[in-house]
Amino acid sequence: MIKLSDVSVVYRKGEENEKCALKNATLQISQGDFVIIVGPNGAGKSTLMKVLLCELAPTVGTYYLNGKSMRGFSVTQVARWVGRVFQDPNSGIFPDLSILENLSIASKKGVRWLRFRSCPQKAVSLLSLLGLGLEKNLNTRAGDLSGGQKQALAMIMAIISDPKVLLLDEHTASLDPKSSVKVMELTRQINEQFGITVVMITHNMPFAEQYGNRKWKIEEGEVYEYEYRPPVCLTCSENPFPLVGDQRRCAPKCV
Repeated sequence: MIKLSDVSVVYRKGEENEKCALKNATLQISQGDFVIIVGPNGAGKSTLMKVLLCELAPTVGTYYLNGKSMRGFSVTQVARWVGRVFQDPNSGIFPDLSILENLSIASKKGVRWLRFRSCPQKAVSLLSLLGLGLEKNLNTRAGDLSGGQKQALAMIMAIISDPKVLLLDEHTASLDPKSSVKVMELTRQINEQFGITVVMITHNMPFAEQYGNRKWKIEEGEVYEYEYRPPVCLTCSENPFPLVGDQRRCAPKCV
């Protein structure tokens, strides 16, 4: 599904303060994987996320999604396949609109004309999975929700258009412990029940140990995989998603 082939990202290339933020990363992520990424600040985690979102083009190497090179693709184009949830709960929602209006916008990603009062049953069904009762209060202003409720709503909005991949950029960092656990359980549910590939950056080491089937560490731009298990797919009756290629290859080298 996702493949990076010898990808390097160099900031201020050719200048005195040149920085290699990502060093010849060669890695592969299959459908149904739940990848946890840890590492110190400035290690290259955000740079990797920007490459996956097509916010940043590799200086060297190629990023493939579903077997297609993403070179030249824009953030808007890749949004058809990739959803994202930010650290700030207000960044993934429209605070001044109702829950219903937020879901309506998210469900019509890429559609020119919106009907705010039209919301597919799928959106309400997904919302009911949260167990927060939000599906009974669809006219509530999203900005009036708690931090955990906002982030949970943002996650439902991110997956309602059936993306192949969900990117999570420290999405529990600004939440209280109780809300963080609820959001992480929703993350697990999205991955296991819907088969959506999840790539998650976190500084929460207990969460990094408890969740995910693949664990990566980034240090000084180099990516290492330090733990691997087969992915879980509860929607498959017999077998989990098949593995593709060498899942444990994550062999960086300096450029």
